[in-house]
Amino acid sequence: MASPTPLVELGVNGGSLMIVSDDEVLAKSLNAMVDLGATMLRLDIAWPVVEPVQGTLNWAPVDRVVDAARKRGIRVIGIVDYTPQWESGIGNPIAQRPSSVSEFGRFAGDVADHFDGRLAGYEIWNEPNGGYFFRPGPDPEYYTAMLRSAYRAIKAVDRDNLVIGGSLATAVDSSLTMNGLRFLKRMYAAGAAGYFDALAVHPYSYPESFSADPLDPVSAMRMVSDMYAQMRAHGDGGKKMWATEMGYPTRGDLPSDTKIQSDVVTRSVQEWSQLSYAGPAIIHELRDRAAGTGDREDSFGVLATDFSPKPLYKSLRTLVRMHVVDDPTYRRLLGSAEASGLDLGGPVTPWYRSASRRGIAQLRQEFANGLVICTRDDCFASPTPVGRYLDRAGATPVGPFVDGRQIARGVRLITVFYSPRSGAHSLSGEMLDRWRPEYGFPMTDEYIDGNSRVVRCEHVTMRKAFGEPVVIERS
Repeated sequence: MASPTPLVELGVNGGSLMIVSDDEVLAKSLNAMVDLGATMLRLDIAWPVVEPVQGTLNWAPVDRVVDAARKRGIRVIGIVDYTPQWESGIGNPIAQRPSSVSEFGRFAGDVADHFDGRLAGYEIWNEPNGGYFFRPGPDPEYYTAMLRSAYRAIKAVDRDNLVIGGSLATAVDSSLTMNGLRFLKRMYAAGAAGYFDALAVHPYSYPESFSADPLDPVSAMRMVSDMYAQMRAHGDGGKKMWATEMGYPTRGDLPSDTKIQSDVVTRSVQEWSQLSYAGPAIIHELRDRAAGTGDREDSFGVLATDFSPKPLYKSLRTLVRMHVVDDPTYRRLLGSAEASGLDLGGPVTPWYRSASRRGIAQLRQEFANGLVICTRDDCFASPTPVGRYLDRAGATPVGPFVDGRQIARGVRLITVFYSPRSGAHSLSGEMLDRWRPEYGFPMTDEYIDGNSRVVRCEHVTMRKAFGEPVVIERS
């Protein structure tokens, strides 16, 4: 078993409420963060608040929160977002996208200049793939232009400033939202590479934790891992993904109560910590926005409006004090990956439960270059092409991958052969019994040619007519 995994840095949302709070409530909020063990505050630096009149900038409300947080050792992530009426030409809502990319970049530069050395990072907008926050609707090309403009302006102040792009919700395509993966692909196509230092996502997975529905392409876990695959494909595999919103309401239309909130969010933080590319997890949010309403948006707090702690507050505080995620199942899978001798790379998913097509229960974890599959008795690692082949064949490994081969059981016992030159193919039965290393690896699966079953290897063709022994045809 591997060692316990370090817990990711934990932060909270809730800065917007702090901006409009009196000094007593602000102090109480930040002291609750310190007690929780959260070291990061995500704070809107909303353009309409700072510059309600063109050319007149009022930093005082935001300065007050930033300075009070920093005095307590809390790092602040500023969200550069929203649009004043004078810039958009539309009075309401403030979530209208800017009409001028260059003007938005100018404001981002003003933010970086004013807060120089006081912010830990700059997050560019909030959920631009959601129509509510980026009206009139998702537009990855326009958002990318905004991101590039903001990046240049912020880096002009200090090249070491951290610019966080995305804030992409793990949303599906709808009349108001765009699939997060599709949005990211179009961002890259529009030139986003090189214009962010980290990518932010909001991996909500109602009503379960982050790892729910792992094989569904629009589940949060699968979408996040596919987003990271896009990052790797564009040379950004060394960058982190930040979960800048992670939470669950305690009222509303979901199965909701304080215990469910605690279970879902605590498990999600632990699962997020298993990812090799995981940046901080920022909990949405510190305190309920209002009491007694039926609106779920008012009930995401880890504290009630009167500052009484919900079970999630206590659970997260315990987790932070442990500093690690001591998950025996994860340690078992990670230990198997390390012991395999294969270069699997880092984990790209948390572990999850699955089953083979034959119904054999499995625990699985995917890595950059492979995966580990555990059954009740054993765990075995496979390179990615072998793992994909096993899934197509409905087979489960029953031995290690050694010398390019792995024994697996599906309907019958097979051996999967893999090399970059030959691809992944299997032999079984008489073909496997007759195979010799000098034949080279199979280049095809078994197929029918006339009245014979045939496998083409690197140096020979193996042919078996019905009722006849295997014949070797030399190339």
